[in-house]
Amino acid sequence: MREVNIGVLGYGFVQSFFHMPCYREIPGANVVAVGGRNPGAVKEFAQKWGVEKTYPGDGFIEQLCEDPEVDVVDLGLPNFLHRRAAIAAAEHGKHVICEKPLARGVDEAKAMLDTVERAGVIHCYAENQVFIPHITSARESIERGAIGDVFWVRSREAHFGPHSAWFWDPELAGGGVLMDMGCHSIEVARHLIGKKPREAYAWGATLVHTTRAEDNSLALVKYEGNELGQSENSWAAHGGLDLRFEVYGSDGAFFINPTRETGLELFTVAPERRVGYIVEKAEAKTGWMHPVWREHEVYGYLFELQHFVSCIQKGELPRETFKDGYIVNCTLDACYASMKSGKWEPIRTL
Repeated sequence: MREVNIGVLGYGFVQSFFHMPCYREIPGANVVAVGGRNPGAVKEFAQKWGVEKTYPGDGFIEQLCEDPEVDVVDLGLPNFLHRRAAIAAAEHGKHVICEKPLARGVDEAKAMLDTVERAGVIHCYAENQVFIPHITSARESIERGAIGDVFWVRSREAHFGPHSAWFWDPELAGGGVLMDMGCHSIEVARHLIGKKPREAYAWGATLVHTTRAEDNSLALVKYEGNELGQSENSWAAHGGLDLRFEVYGSDGAFFINPTRETGLELFTVAPERRVGYIVEKAEAKTGWMHPVWREHEVYGYLFELQHFVSCIQKGELPRETFKDGYIVNCTLDACYASMKSGKWEPIRTL
């Protein structure tokens, strides 16, 4: 298989902790350039990961997208830059990988989808949780009929808040915790139920942090067969990342807990500098803990990016495309409308 030359936009958490470790392990994945607004951060990232080309400063998006050596652009940028970057990449004939959520709302998502389809490039919606090995195994079992007909998918994702300031600004992010983490569980539920979402009911509130965005949310999504997706999310839960799924069918159920049932338990009172990394968003490193092994693999990033690189090599669309991201944004828009109306709101998709 030919090499796929990747240009990375962004140098923050998702690129440093998840995407770049994956690309090091994927045959044929060759990161040739990195772009970002802060010159010092771009230089440091390039040196750490051995990336030769750098595009720092205000025009970094367009400059990287114009690079003739780049085959695919990986967008690990704040949400408010997704549309600009995806459109720039597609208009220069580059395939696109866009980290979740696709956009801040339906209008932006639709503009991005229209552009990549018009340009004829391969578009990949980077929703890592549908590639989590536990979810993949559950999906395969569901397709074999192991738990009968799925009628309820319940998920919870929680920690004590995001790592970058822009997440807290709903104008930059498109929303609060529901946008940040609810997009994950909404798509996982759709993936496992396998039907079209019809309407949504949601609650959100700012209970702990001083922010204009909701730091806790609960969303219910009903599907065309009256199945239910339930999404619980919090930026106010201590203890590091807590990620759980419950999948109920007419003949059985799955219970998935990749951040607590890790197979590893650690008790320590040693200084934090000697403990090392434990889990995403860990606030303390003493007492009993459950270290997560190879987070970039456990959380699905490795399998997601392997799939995307393989599809680009073959010239075919992946399992998760911008259309899937658009449907997630349609669902999120309905949820936010429900938060205001206090009623079930219709989910309007293509």
